[in-house]
Amino acid sequence: MPQSVTIYEAARELMMGWGLSYAWAQVITLLLAFLVVALFVVVLVLLLVLLERRLIAWIQLRPGPNRVGGRTGILQTVADALKLLYKEDIIPLNVDRPTFLAAPYVVFVPALAALVVMPFGVALISGSYKYYSVANLNIGLAYILAAGAIGVIGIIMAGWSSSNKYALIGSMRTVAQLISYEVPMVLSLISVALFAGSLSLVDIVQRQSSTWAFVPLFFAFIIFFICGLAETNRCPFDLMEAESEIVAGFHTEYSGMRFALFFLAEYLNMFVIAALITTCFFGGWKGPMFLGEAGLWLTSFCWFMAKTFFFVWCFIWFRGTFPRIRVDQLMVVAWKFLLPLSVVQLLIVGWGITYRNPLFSANLIPSLTAREAYAGGIMVSYKYMTLAEGLGAISKAELVAFGWSVLGALVVVALLAGLFYRTVKGYYPSREFLEEIRAADG
Repeated sequence: MPQSVTIYEAARELMMGWGLSYAWAQVITLLLAFLVVALFVVVLVLLLVLLERRLIAWIQLRPGPNRVGGRTGILQTVADALKLLYKEDIIPLNVDRPTFLAAPYVVFVPALAALVVMPFGVALISGSYKYYSVANLNIGLAYILAAGAIGVIGIIMAGWSSSNKYALIGSMRTVAQLISYEVPMVLSLISVALFAGSLSLVDIVQRQSSTWAFVPLFFAFIIFFICGLAETNRCPFDLMEAESEIVAGFHTEYSGMRFALFFLAEYLNMFVIAALITTCFFGGWKGPMFLGEAGLWLTSFCWFMAKTFFFVWCFIWFRGTFPRIRVDQLMVVAWKFLLPLSVVQLLIVGWGITYRNPLFSANLIPSLTAREAYAGGIMVSYKYMTLAEGLGAISKAELVAFGWSVLGALVVVALLAGLFYRTVKGYYPSREFLEEIRAADG
């Protein structure tokens, strides 16, 4: 596997080669990285807003929102941005002013920080691979989860500091939703980390060279996708905004650019979740490289963005299709179904690694068997095998034990599916009871 070197590091080394000191090269590279990320975010959010308006108008046969800027409505998004820039920023009298002013930034900055470790592609420069990422942290997956958790604090700050009981109730409901769905989301990503044997997003992509992770981790993918909808305030889980209610939830008292920061954070989070799905389950930038290594810088980036925008399209499609669910239904889905299913998926991956099943360990087979490990052996190395070689290396006892484990997990999944069906179907009275009601009505 090539040593991970980011474009950010390559730019810093280039400036140092021009005679700049390490400190000055670091400062200049940081400023350039900030400007590139900021420009990317502005263009991205404008594009996402335009894309969502066009797609929902097409799904729901609503031509109205697309009138500014011709039939495409391309200037409607620009008009919305200018409106938010020039709209009066109203701050109520009784708010906790420092907390009220800081809350939008506490929500927006973590979403922006998640892009720092996201690998958008790879280029072959001077004989070595340079990854499109500001930093390749060996705990990149944990970093994104930690950064995302900070946004919850911003929502509590916004609701509490507003001195508005409706905003406070809305923030509490939002926090309950985010915390509930964050638990199965983290468990599904732990399955990915076990599969890849690393928390680095670059390593996770590289481990999917032969098999994309969504094949062995299909249930983890479904769980993460549903939790991503809830975490980004997308239908049918958009109880944070609650636009059909009397007030708009935790950001009721915000206007102007402070409201726009919450708006930007929602769309940026949607892109980050879609990019995480691409990175963790669908091979990241990997795909047919039609232009060879010379064009790797372009084809890898195009594959990554194509996969990511496909899932963005799925999020928008869901918003234009599904109705909003009740808060009690939202909690039932998280705690009764997604959490047990994520635990089952995690157990299957753990069993697969223990019994040296290559499908659940990215074809990286431990150097000793489970029996040798239980007898006091020390795991010192892994060796890479193809899927056929890895399956051939499994002993009969390991294969039988793993088969029974998977069978038990499937039974649990079937029971959960039955429970989910009964919950969705709801209660229907028996035929005898209905006949008695009709007879009583005469």
